[in-house]
Amino acid sequence: MGFKLDVAINENYSKLNSVDIYILTYIQNNLHECTSLSIAELAKRCSVSTATILRMAQKLNFSGYSEFKYFLKDDEKKNSPENINMIDILNKDISQTMKFFQQNKHIQEICQIINTANTIYAYGTGQGQNLMLQEAARCFFNVNKKFIMVPSSTELKILKKFMSTHDLLFIASWSGNIDKYRDTLINLSILDIPIVSITSFNNNELSSLSKYNLYFQSTHVDVDMNVNRSSYLTLHLVLHLLYDAYVDYMERLEQDIRHFSGD
Repeated sequence: MGFKLDVAINENYSKLNSVDIYILTYIQNNLHECTSLSIAELAKRCSVSTATILRMAQKLNFSGYSEFKYFLKDDEKKNSPENINMIDILNKDISQTMKFFQQNKHIQEICQIINTANTIYAYGTGQGQNLMLQEAARCFFNVNKKFIMVPSSTELKILKKFMSTHDLLFIASWSGNIDKYRDTLINLSILDIPIVSITSFNNNELSSLSKYNLYFQSTHVDVDMNVNRSSYLTLHLVLHLLYDAYVDYMERLEQDIRHFSGD
């Protein structure tokens, strides 16, 4: 995946439609190959027209496909293993994650639901995600909010029978892949159970089926043991930002109550 391309997508995401996201996902997953493809060849690979490819490139602020293709070549060259600077990558991921949070229009509403929820459930799709949610649960315990940790998709399926519209479910996932719990998630969505997905910033099924979304940026570094060294850092960050936002929300609520009571 190209780091500069990832930033370009994030900065122009509001302009992109589902077809654009599909094309860009293909390019991200096949960056080296795509640097040598003509616009007609790329269009054929993605089963779209050349005009669609051109419009997609223009939405990312490129004058045409030639400029976009040059950008891809430069991005691949700069992000070869010998040129990777993990400090720069982490700084960009942290900065972009904070930007996602600041631009999220639903934070106030999420805080309100946290405050009024009868029961708050938290499910992480992997060990790392669970650890980050457990840390978030520890923080929220300081403000008298208890999370019930859901250990697996099997327990999530069982618990759905006891969830109501007055509860809240957090689901943390890196990829947003819902293969193991798709039916459960669809049922919860149909029942209108409030769900907050926490995923990396991409077009994924989990975020599309969740009423509320929190995003973190996590640049995949395909070196050595193919370990993504920044994913859990920014996942932890977005959860902590939510905790801080909730503390601020409760302080403002208490101030309003005192004001209207005349204290």
